[in-house]
Amino acid sequence: MLLDPSPVTTDPSPADLVRLNRALQQEVVQYRVAAELARGQSEMLIESLGFLTAESNLDKFLGHVLKVTVQQMQGVGGTLWFPDPATKSIRLHLEYLDARIIPASDSHHPAVLHPLPVGGRPVSTFPMDRAETYVLSDEVSGMPEENRAYINSLGVRTLLTVPMVLGKETVGWICVRSSKAEPVELESKIYLAEALAGQATLAVQMARLSEQARQAAVLGERNRIARDIHDTLAQGFTGVIVNLEAANRALRKDNVELAAQHIEHSRNLAQSGLAEARLSVGALRPDVVPRVDLVEALQAMLRRFEASEALEGRVQVEGDRCALPADVENELLRIAQESMTNVLKHAEARYVTLTLAFDAEAVHLRVADDGVGFDPAAHHDGFGLLGMRERAERIGAKLHVTSRPRHGTRVETVVPRSAFERA
Repeated sequence: MLLDPSPVTTDPSPADLVRLNRALQQEVVQYRVAAELARGQSEMLIESLGFLTAESNLDKFLGHVLKVTVQQMQGVGGTLWFPDPATKSIRLHLEYLDARIIPASDSHHPAVLHPLPVGGRPVSTFPMDRAETYVLSDEVSGMPEENRAYINSLGVRTLLTVPMVLGKETVGWICVRSSKAEPVELESKIYLAEALAGQATLAVQMARLSEQARQAAVLGERNRIARDIHDTLAQGFTGVIVNLEAANRALRKDNVELAAQHIEHSRNLAQSGLAEARLSVGALRPDVVPRVDLVEALQAMLRRFEASEALEGRVQVEGDRCALPADVENELLRIAQESMTNVLKHAEARYVTLTLAFDAEAVHLRVADDGVGFDPAAHHDGFGLLGMRERAERIGAKLHVTSRPRHGTRVETVVPRSAFERA
């Protein structure tokens, strides 16, 4: 008698199926929690950016950033500090305690009377270029004992200090107090604290400008910073939200693998948004801004938008390329970013083409999509079209918007060579 050589397979038992189903349900719940957390953080950052462009009182905005940072880090309080060049020390500016923003004049912190030195370990707890955490259970190198005793009396066990860096200059520090005995949770959210500290840095720079320039120049700079904010973090987090919505749809269908892919795309977009925010801050110090090839930057931007899987596209170059000034390249890139964000948010398009064309008279940047289109003559809320027109005017260019309902949209920026070429 011949034996059957095929392997013996055993179907999973009912108990095994129950365990597998329970594990799958737990994984789905974890992904949903992660998606909602990322969405909440994105919306919080965008809301805070809107507060920056609308609030004229610096201390109110800084207090808002301090409060939001403490809340997002699940802390029990925090402080905001500025350097004092006259004494080469650090002075307390604001304290967030018992859900209230307290100015230094009303604070009981010992540092009000005894300013602290600048520098991270072991000089003090105020690092110059990167965030640091401190555990207060034992003596902390660089922290006066009276300061540690005061903070401990508030139930604080760990401390996170995030420097506010503008180019190569540290303009301030945000400290978050935590009741947790270990700094692991604080360290896991350092990227978020750094993003919020970047907003405070922008506000400080805006305040500096208001002291150095005429009111009209300050308003112009505020608009420029607001455009940079809109074109970097706000646009980046639009992509984050689109991916999180796609992840939620996948989770409702119990497609955990697809949801995980969308959440990973969201994470990558959030990291890119943070990098863009740092570049925007660095742009306030032109000597530290790296030069990026415009075509490569357009291609990288398109890849980020394609990661949402909501649309596809290509970048094409026509004519003989010529060198463009840095400000012209930067404004064209920002116009392209805003156009792409509008495509993603409003156009319902499947394909988009970015064309950089060079002819004898001008340089053209065209962004064309196959979406639902709109009536350019109608009133449109939002910052996008206005911001693009202002950017075009800054480099002597003209912005042309061509669209019809159900026939797609084309946004073309025309920069005459006479605007950047000199005889």
